[in-house]
Amino acid sequence: MMTSRLLKLASTARPAPVASMLAAMVVMLVTMLPVLPAHAGPEMALVQSYPAKSISSVARADAALVDARPVREAVEQIYLDEQAACYERFLVSSCLADAKDKRRKSLQQVRRIEVEARAFLRKDKADERDRAVAERQAKAAAGGTAIPFAGTAREGAEANDGKGESQPNPTTGGEAQPGSAPR
Repeated sequence: MMTSRLLKLASTARPAPVASMLAAMVVMLVTMLPVLPAHAGPEMALVQSYPAKSISSVARADAALVDARPVREAVEQIYLDEQAACYERFLVSSCLADAKDKRRKSLQQVRRIEVEARAFLRKDKADERDRAVAERQAKAAAGGTAIPFAGTAREGAEANDGKGESQPNPTTGGEAQPGSAPR
């Protein structure tokens, strides 16, 4: 096939030691082709740095989001360059479709990392809120009083000085709501 033709060419055009080294390199490259990814863009380093389910701390999630931004911008720049190059070809639509497909695949990898990082940060915030609620409830249980979370029950005592006056509510057509203060 083509490999044997290359080996024959290499052996006739070069001295024996160089030809054998060249032949070995050709064989190595041909055998490695199926191992190489179909397209290797700037996102591959990011994907290797943050494999799936590897984000396990707030610092790592923040770092992943910071690292993803320039990669996303690089993918977009590559797409713009490829798009401009496509307009110089004869088969413009096919070239544009290939460029879009390559961009979509690259951004999909970047998006996976961003989604995982944001999900971890959301989960961490929710855990922090749960800890604060549990702490509040523990204080309330220890002190014997209920600590309201929000609304007029919490703010009403300070705003009305505990008098319980009712003010007209403009949102309900002027009906008075007990403990409501004018805004």
